[in-house]
Amino acid sequence: MNNMRMSTKIWLVCLSAMVTAIAFPPYRVGFLVFFSPILLLLALEGLSLRRAFGIGYIWGLVFNLSVLYGVFWATIPGTFGMLAIVSLVFAVIVAVYRYISVRSRLWGYIIWPFLWVSWDYLRTLTEFNFPWGDYGYALSYYLPMIQAADIFGVYGISLIIHSVTILLYILIRHELNRKIRFGLLSAVIVLPLILLLYGWAKLPAKDNNSEGAFKIALLQGNITRELKWQPGGADLSFDEYLEMTRSVLADSADLVIWPETATPFYLAHKPKYLKKVKDLVDSADVNILTGLPQYETAGPSEYIYFNAAALISPHVDSLPIYEKVKLVPMSERIPFSGRFKKLRDIHLGQADFSSGRYKSIFSVNNFKFSTVICFESAFPDYCADFCRAGAQFLVIITNDMWFGPSSLPYQHAQMSVLRAVENRIPIARCANTGVSMFIDKWGRTFGTTKMMQQAVVVNSINPEKSSSLYNRWGDILPLISIFTTLTIIIAVAILKRGQYNEAYEN
Repeated sequence: MNNMRMSTKIWLVCLSAMVTAIAFPPYRVGFLVFFSPILLLLALEGLSLRRAFGIGYIWGLVFNLSVLYGVFWATIPGTFGMLAIVSLVFAVIVAVYRYISVRSRLWGYIIWPFLWVSWDYLRTLTEFNFPWGDYGYALSYYLPMIQAADIFGVYGISLIIHSVTILLYILIRHELNRKIRFGLLSAVIVLPLILLLYGWAKLPAKDNNSEGAFKIALLQGNITRELKWQPGGADLSFDEYLEMTRSVLADSADLVIWPETATPFYLAHKPKYLKKVKDLVDSADVNILTGLPQYETAGPSEYIYFNAAALISPHVDSLPIYEKVKLVPMSERIPFSGRFKKLRDIHLGQADFSSGRYKSIFSVNNFKFSTVICFESAFPDYCADFCRAGAQFLVIITNDMWFGPSSLPYQHAQMSVLRAVENRIPIARCANTGVSMFIDKWGRTFGTTKMMQQAVVVNSINPEKSSSLYNRWGDILPLISIFTTLTIIIAVAILKRGQYNEAYEN
C-alpha cells in the first residue's frame, strides 16, 4: 500500500467516502460504516503529513457532498461555503492520526476512535457548528444497536463503530500471532454484541401508543417554497393550516402542531392574523404551536430577527415564544457576522437571523415540553438541556422543503430517534414536507408520514421526566475522548524524531 500511486489513493479515498455516505439514512445498510473507513486508512499509508491532510480534505469533500447535497436546493453559494469549511474537520482528523501513527503505530491505532468522537463533539461548538454525519446515526434504523445511547449518547455508538474499524484494519494489515489475532477478533465481535445485548435487554414489548396521556395532532401542510413566497402565498399557507386545524378538532387533540415557518410572516406583530388564530383556539379550546419569524426593535430603523416558535393557548392573552438558538452556518447566518461588521456584507443567499437568548419551557394541561427548531435537533446536549430543565417531551418543528427530494430529510428525521433514546422521552416531529412522526422513548416511530404529501397525523404520547444516565451525565464521553486525544498527542510529540517506526515516503 505504501507504493500505491497517489492517483490510486485518491480514488480509494473517494470510494471510501461514498460508501460511508450510503451507510446513512435513508439507506438501511448502516453496517457498512464499520468497514468503509478501512479504505481511507489504507490510502493513508506512507503519506507525508501534508498529503495526509489533503487526502483527509478530499475524503471530507466527497463524504459531505454525498450526504449533504440536498442543501443545494436551499443555497448553492452557501453550500459550497459550508462544504469548504466542514470538510476541514476530516482533514484535521486524518492529519492528527497520521502525525501520531508515524511516531507510534500503536498510539495511532488507539487515538483513532477518540479523535473522531472528539471532533464530533467539538463541531457542536462555536458558530461554525455543523454536527452532521456522526457515525452513530448510521445505525439509527437498528433499534437494539442504539439503546446504549441512553448512557453516552450518540457518541458512545460512534466510539464503538470507530473502534471496530481500527481493529479490522489492524487484522488486515498485520501478521499477528494466534493469541493476539484471536483477541482482536473477539473484540470485533464483542463490541457490537454488547450494543445488541444491551438493546435486547432494554427494549420492552411494543407499547400501545394510542393509550397515551397526551394527544397531539401533527399538520404536514406540504407548502412548497414556490407557493409560499409567491404573491398571496403567505395568506394561502396560513389559511391552509387553519383549515387543517379545523379538520382535527373532532379528535380532541391537546396540542396541534404547525411546522417551522408555517406562518411565513411576523404573526406576533400582525393583529388581524393573530386574531384569526386566537378565535379558532378560543372557540375550539385547543392549543396551537406554530413556527414563525419574529423580530424585535433594536433602535431607530434597526431590528433583530429570529426564527421562532409560539404557543397560542385558549383564553390566554400572552404569547410565549421560543427563539431558535442554533443557527445553520452559511444558511441562516454567516458565522461571526454579529461580531464583525464586514461579514454582514457577504451575501450567499442566507437569512439574517440572530441566535435566541434563552431556552423556553411550554406547558399544556400541566405537561411541560420544549420546542427545538430544525437544525437544533442535531445537537445532543442542547436537546438534553431542555429535559434537564423539566421538559417531559420534545417537539421538533422543521421545514425540510429546502432540501428538496434528497436524502437529507430522512437523515434529519433519524437524528430525532437518537434524541428520544438519549433522554428516554417521547418526541413529536412536525415537518412541512415530511418526515413527520411520533417517537417513543425507545426510538420506535409511529404515525410516520411520506415525503412531499399533505398529511394530518393524530396520536397520543406518554410524557415523562427524563431518567437516562446520558441526561444526568451529559457529554462526559466526548470530554474523556478529548482528554485522551490531547494526552496522546502531547506524549507522542515529545518523542525524538529518530524514534519514528515508519518513514515518510512521499
